[in-house]
Amino acid sequence: METRGPWRRHHRETLCTTGRLVAYQDQVTLPDGSAGRYDWVRVPDQVRVAALVGGSLLIVEQYHYLTGTMWQLPGGNVDPGDQDSGAAARRELAEETGFREGCWTPRGALHPLPGLTPARVHLWSAEGLTPGKPAPEPGEADLGVRHVPLAEAVRAACDGRIGCAASAALVLAVGAAHAG
Repeated sequence: METRGPWRRHHRETLCTTGRLVAYQDQVTLPDGSAGRYDWVRVPDQVRVAALVGGSLLIVEQYHYLTGTMWQLPGGNVDPGDQDSGAAARRELAEETGFREGCWTPRGALHPLPGLTPARVHLWSAEGLTPGKPAPEPGEADLGVRHVPLAEAVRAACDGRIGCAASAALVLAVGAAHAG
């Protein structure tokens, strides 16, 4: 048995395993003392990068299979071979936009779906970057890179044009840091 705060787990069953996720069902005692089940998934942590280039943020526009076309910051999975989230952030920015090197700042991490997964999105900002040639993955062939002025990106985070929650939070944080 494992205790997590007011919850107690008695048993875990693996429901599904793919190359991308593992789905579990835990038999638990709920905070009120009753028995229950808790379904959850394990997926890789993610990264998002607020890359400032000439006063603009690099925003990627891409069609996502589940949600449609979306604006978001460059990013992706923290892969098992990555030393840390910073290595993943640097790799993803270079793959999607071609920009490399520069000065990198960690901006914390968020739990975007805490009731469904313990996965985090690690947030990074980068400035003083060197342009290069992007190398998108096959599923990113339709990815477009926009140079959006920081003030406009903040408005896009507020009005929903930036549809990725972690991207919106990071844009607002970077906008606030550069405002004062």
